[in-house]
Amino acid sequence: MNAISTLPRLSLIIPCYNEATRVDLMYAGIASFIKEWDAFIEIIIVDDGSSDATATLLQDHPVYLAHADCIRILHQDNTGKGGALKYGCLIAKGDYVLTLDADMATHPKELLNWLAIENNFNANTIYIGSREHAQSTIFQLSNRKTVGHIFNAIVKLLTPLRIQDTQCGFKLYPVKWASTIFKDLETNGWAHDVEILYKAHLLGLQIKEMPIEWHAIEGSKINVLVDGAKMFFEVLRISTQIKWSYKTKKIRTCN
Repeated sequence: MNAISTLPRLSLIIPCYNEATRVDLMYAGIASFIKEWDAFIEIIIVDDGSSDATATLLQDHPVYLAHADCIRILHQDNTGKGGALKYGCLIAKGDYVLTLDADMATHPKELLNWLAIENNFNANTIYIGSREHAQSTIFQLSNRKTVGHIFNAIVKLLTPLRIQDTQCGFKLYPVKWASTIFKDLETNGWAHDVEILYKAHLLGLQIKEMPIEWHAIEGSKINVLVDGAKMFFEVLRISTQIKWSYKTKKIRTCN
């Protein structure tokens, strides 16, 4: 870690929807990371209209009460994961925005490992955790792996993206580009990653897949059969919509 010149100002964005059973796990990860990140840090937790006890547990938790100066809890009507991330990204004050899941499948300390690899982050690069990276350590259920491979195949078929894992929630954005891309996000559900990365690709940003340690957490909301069809049509919609928008913009520019 001595090679790292300066830790950047960092905003963590964590979407929550019905995560009552995982609040303790999430806050444990947050508390340990706050101790390790020796620079400006803010944690923005977005409760996306949870119908269980998530909202109450978030507010009453001892980690929140001890770190209320750097943890913000926001509430909104349910929109989906993309909508929750959009809300958080548009108010982030850090130089970089790290999005991650409430289940801490990838611990935020992985960012320190990335810095050890990169030394400093590039202001025109989006860094994304990849469960397909050769140096990643992955503990997951076979059905999740199957879904991931199906989804990646669909993305490669319908978009110019050649990323091995678009769906890992652990992603680092320079705040400038996070604000630019999330501001016009139209996909509020789980396929928002494809829209985000497709737009980043069109903007000429580098997208770099990084190694992670990832643990599958029980309680996954993914259904292989039901979500398989949804994946195809959602990515098809995103691809068609972005291509049309991009084509229309080019025609207007030429005229």
